[in-house]
Amino acid sequence: MTTTPDDLKSLIDQGMKAFVAGDRVAARYAFKSAHDLDPTNLTANYYLAAIAEDDNDAPEAIRYYLSVLEQDPSVRQAYFQLANAYHILGRKWEALTVFRRAEKQFPQDREILFYRGQLAARTLPGWHLPMLADKARNDAYETAINAKVKPGDIVLDIGTGSGLLAMMAARAGAAHVYACEAEEFMVELAREIIELNGYQDKITVIAKHSSMLVIGKDMPRKADVLISEVFDRALVGEGVLPTFQHAWMELLTEDARIIPESATLYGALVECPHLQQFHHIETSNGFDLSPMNTLAEPLIYKDALISLEESDYHRVLSEPFTINEFNFRTAPKLIFRSKCPVNIVKPGRADSILMWFDLHLAPGVVFSTRDTKLHDHWRQASQVLLDPVDCQPGQSFMLSTEYRNYFDFLLQAENTTDMY
Repeated sequence: MTTTPDDLKSLIDQGMKAFVAGDRVAARYAFKSAHDLDPTNLTANYYLAAIAEDDNDAPEAIRYYLSVLEQDPSVRQAYFQLANAYHILGRKWEALTVFRRAEKQFPQDREILFYRGQLAARTLPGWHLPMLADKARNDAYETAINAKVKPGDIVLDIGTGSGLLAMMAARAGAAHVYACEAEEFMVELAREIIELNGYQDKITVIAKHSSMLVIGKDMPRKADVLISEVFDRALVGEGVLPTFQHAWMELLTEDARIIPESATLYGALVECPHLQQFHHIETSNGFDLSPMNTLAEPLIYKDALISLEESDYHRVLSEPFTINEFNFRTAPKLIFRSKCPVNIVKPGRADSILMWFDLHLAPGVVFSTRDTKLHDHWRQASQVLLDPVDCQPGQSFMLSTEYRNYFDFLLQAENTTDMY
């Protein structure tokens, strides 16, 4: 049977009437018939996508929305719907890519910009851009990389993120850099950035956690240099200890060079009542709110929001002390215990520990989080003490620390016996 444009128009009209009336079955039949006559018909594709979306058939919706944008990239709403369908399926990178395409098509559209930002924020933590903008951190790492990477080296970059450190190693002369990244979203960005900068032949991005790497499969041989920046505000919370232990056991040559070589975690006792209130509350405005303490995380350290420079909200009661020293030139232990003396210099109630660290990246190259500025990515960490202690100048205490995926601190006068 010969079809005419009038046949196609009639089917589209039928579909529209049924769709408006809420008759999805009839609408689908009409639009599908129109699609069979003309697979490129914009209206048929759009409404078939919308009906599939209503039916929770995201793959079908994606197929039709892609067809819409292939025929006409100016159909603005199709970008929103397509990104949503990808997001429903957990295909975050593709959802973000849709919004990036939309931004190019509609460069002045603030709504597209807003929703692209919302999607990015819900997909990954927001610290990536501030970290990459931290020039002191970047410069320190590049100085160490230039000092340690030699021509012919195989370099392993664990937790590559944007690929910045991997590109530094390639520029420093590495024969090849293997950059592993467990987050699929970041893998795609890293590959794009590396190609944009012309290092795609020198860097291989591997979409795996480093513990899953296999020599002979993912890398041709063990690495001569390990580069990593998997540190949080208290150094160990992003898994550096198991990561480096596994790397030494499986992925590195016996004489591998490490960046950083070592690290030192420091602390100071502070009096900061508002930090305690973040972890323990009894009453407010005359009401008993104590059941809310179910939500407390007293053994989890957080962004300190304070520093060694005192304020109206906190006082520094002790001299700085060393909580623990880490040697990354060998496989580190996953659990550690340490003791350190603490000298009190001001009276007060020690209710929290302020923490910061030094990264010893290479001989003479140290990056420290002790004196951070407002524009710096890094901040100190703080953790409340479960048992606050009243202190007086001249007193000496012993701080016992145990770390087993979380810190457990015990502060006691030197002449008492602690639990460790």
